[in-house]
Amino acid sequence: MSIGQGQSVAGLRFSLYQRPLHPELFQIYHDHRVVKEQYEAQIWITGCTHVIGFYHGGDSLVEVTADASATLPSRGLLAQMPFRGEKVHDCRQDGAIRYMMNFQVETMSAMLYAKTHHDLARSGSKHGIFVPYPEWMSRTPLTPFSYVDFTPKPTELHVFAFHAFPEDLTIVKTQSIFEIAAD
Repeated sequence: MSIGQGQSVAGLRFSLYQRPLHPELFQIYHDHRVVKEQYEAQIWITGCTHVIGFYHGGDSLVEVTADASATLPSRGLLAQMPFRGEKVHDCRQDGAIRYMMNFQVETMSAMLYAKTHHDLARSGSKHGIFVPYPEWMSRTPLTPFSYVDFTPKPTELHVFAFHAFPEDLTIVKTQSIFEIAAD
């Protein structure tokens, strides 16, 4: 099923880049910057998808969740995979940045989905970044949304992202850790 902007669970893909990506490649609904002494990070909510950039010195790692039809560059691409089931990925970029990620696509019963949707929306209203898309509602009274919760630490950034697709009764979850590698 497709929701606004043509985004659908079936069409999502995960990509990891070792270079910054230009904001003009995305429709950004919310932009949040994290600045720590050792690194900077950029979190973009791009519909029921996201982009997270982690920058340390001259090194970059950028996590992208996007529709497979999105036009993204091939230069600097380290990994790419469709969102299906549950996956784990890690890499260490030239010894400077270590990255660990797992994602899960979870389709639920209507009752469990409604409770999970409510719990995540309530949590998102208290902390993190919560972006609902009421204009994308169609057959269901539940609103598609993106909720990104993050914890910046002195040398690492932990990110939990949840993207709700009510028509599919599906939540796409990612957990990512970006950390400056110890020498």
